[in-house]
Amino acid sequence: MPDWRHIPEAGTVLGIRLLVLLARACGRRFAGWFLYLVALYYAIARGPVRRASRDYLRRVGQPATFGSVVRHLHTFAQVSLDRLFFFTGRWESFRFEQRNHDRLVQASHTGRGVLLLGAHLGSFEVMRSRAREFGVPINAVADYSNAERVNRVARSLAPDVETRLISLAGDSFGAMLAIRAAIDRGELVAMLGDRRSGKPDAARVVMAPFLGADAAFPAGPWLIAHALRCPVYFVAGVFTPPNRYALHFELLADEVRLDRKDRAGCLTRYVRAYAAMLEAHVRSAPMNWFNFYDFWSPS
Repeated sequence: MPDWRHIPEAGTVLGIRLLVLLARACGRRFAGWFLYLVALYYAIARGPVRRASRDYLRRVGQPATFGSVVRHLHTFAQVSLDRLFFFTGRWESFRFEQRNHDRLVQASHTGRGVLLLGAHLGSFEVMRSRAREFGVPINAVADYSNAERVNRVARSLAPDVETRLISLAGDSFGAMLAIRAAIDRGELVAMLGDRRSGKPDAARVVMAPFLGADAAFPAGPWLIAHALRCPVYFVAGVFTPPNRYALHFELLADEVRLDRKDRAGCLTRYVRAYAAMLEAHVRSAPMNWFNFYDFWSPS
């Protein structure tokens, strides 16, 4: 089964625009029903995606039926559509719940930068956009092209909105300087910690137990946190149909320190703590995890 780097992006700019127009003209609920057709198409036409979803659903203890796969894909499609609503500030259709949000606000007001470590779990955008509403802007770090693709559409819908996107796709050294500058300014920097980099470098991953088997997690976020000496929070915006999002903020480490004598061991402990926290959230909301490739493949 191919990994995520070899799976073509499903969405196109034109397709995203048409979907947004449909949602605006007919409402979010109608667009959500249309997304079932999209999910059904991908469940039928994309064999690797279908098999990856089934494998994951089995591991998380859910029925691995074709209907469950369609539901899984539909949740992903709905969260992706909602992302554009959040980006343009259209909150009226949603209900929100914040858990430990006060800790994040307090951390952001100390003048000390914070690294937010998320996952392909629920909506990263709802967390980023709601933080902006509370006066806590977040710089998002991404290393895949689809992030810029969706943000380009969002900017066309809301030209005055600042994306605060730091891309790792090109100049990684420049991206690191931008991350450090944001932390030094006392800002929040958010990145995802559950998907390996596109660079095939085994030294950049750490194996950790996840849903009953070892899986490879990127070491990069922890190496960055060690270099920046900043707190690390786990964050997630978990979706519950039809319109509820729960925003979670949990402290992973007040400061990441990698002992020179046991650097690998320290990295493993940090990654295992993250993987255990992620697994707890995934088990509580299994349809919200969106890694549609063989996550447990060693390659």
